[in-house]
Amino acid sequence: MKLGRKIAIGVVTALALSSTTAGVSHAATSVTGSGSTFIKNLFEACAPTFNDARTDGTTVSYSGGGSGAGRTAFTAGSTNFAGTDSKYGSTDTPPADYTYVPIIAGPVSIMFKHSGYSGTLKLSPVTLAKIFAGVITDWDDALITADNGSAVPSKTIRVVYRSDSSGTSSGFTSYLNAAAPSVWTKAGSSTFTSSAPNGAPAGSSAKSGSDGVTNYVAATDGAISYAELSYQLEASADGVKSAYIKNASGSFVKPSSASSAAAASAIPAANFSDTTGWITPDYTTTVATAYPITIFSFAIAHKTYSATNDIVKDFLDFSLDTCAKAEASNLGYAKLTSTALTFAKGRAALVSSVDRPATATTTVAPTATTVAPVVTLKASVKAGKTITAKTVARGGKLTVAKTAKVTLRVTSGTKVCKVVGATLKGLKKGTCKVRTSVKTGTKTKTATVTVTVK
Repeated sequence: MKLGRKIAIGVVTALALSSTTAGVSHAATSVTGSGSTFIKNLFEACAPTFNDARTDGTTVSYSGGGSGAGRTAFTAGSTNFAGTDSKYGSTDTPPADYTYVPIIAGPVSIMFKHSGYSGTLKLSPVTLAKIFAGVITDWDDALITADNGSAVPSKTIRVVYRSDSSGTSSGFTSYLNAAAPSVWTKAGSSTFTSSAPNGAPAGSSAKSGSDGVTNYVAATDGAISYAELSYQLEASADGVKSAYIKNASGSFVKPSSASSAAAASAIPAANFSDTTGWITPDYTTTVATAYPITIFSFAIAHKTYSATNDIVKDFLDFSLDTCAKAEASNLGYAKLTSTALTFAKGRAALVSSVDRPATATTTVAPTATTVAPVVTLKASVKAGKTITAKTVARGGKLTVAKTAKVTLRVTSGTKVCKVVGATLKGLKKGTCKVRTSVKTGTKTKTATVTVTVK
């Protein structure tokens, strides 16, 4: 299985994007960003619709590479903005005019594959820390049994961690240090092995990017790793599941948009930095419904005015105001609300605001009022049979030209439907929802299709 989706939202029917600034002429511009793979699925969903709405030929694109690589590229000036889940370090020299702009919150899934276990896996912070520290090496360990109330079948645990400088690694290891300090004795780090108490666990593997660790787990029985929830959801058809994690209230909580939103909305005021724009997660929240390994993902942008930075600002406003509101839950994120959203909008307003010419006016970004309700359309397949991606797309009333590329992703009902190559297989009777994308040239349209398996 190869992960690495490119999904575009299709719920925006009309966007009034103005790239005209009084006294300034904006030519077609290619705006680039890179970095966090945690936020990559959201930015890849936002960019095509944002680009389609512009009339000046401007395009925004985003590639992954990890938070560390994104910060380095932004500092070097080789990208116009970056995505990151971890801060610049004490030895870094970021641009003097940078700001963090919070974009999204989301759960770090503790994903695993165990072919002999069909139950719900529960893990307490100490147990989880000992697994990733290499102290617990088999799934039938007494601590895992105690967390679950019954034994998990014996199988060697295969730990896989991020090989690159990763904000997800920083968030995960910071959580372990906060929630299980007696085991995870070192502070969190973007480099997993720098935070691990004894370095890389024996028999573990290192892979690059969230897609890299997820692919490894999907192909390796007994494996366990960590990544943004949408990667686990995409790999669920390959037997990859998310563990329920015990929070400080004593509740075992499943990672989801809702449980992550509960954690994000309870962040104390002291965790918001008015100096940099950073929001520090609360890994020991006592909110019973909160998923404890919830992190924030940020854009990094320039505060100094330029035509290009105006476009970056437009894109970040669009991501916050329109795209995240429409697509966050579909992609396994939690959109920002209340205090966090107000804070994020304040940081976005700083982008391209310094040394702004008196004749320049602020560009107009799309607003939430341009979002139309998501229309769920229909298709059907017999149990045990398949239908083509093109058929599903037409069930969503999407036009499929001969040169179009159609991709599918099951967003719910993974036991009922499964994507196999360019087809959708009906596994057993019931319904599932399938996210369908049709790319023709540079244009991408999407629809959510309800498939009935008869």
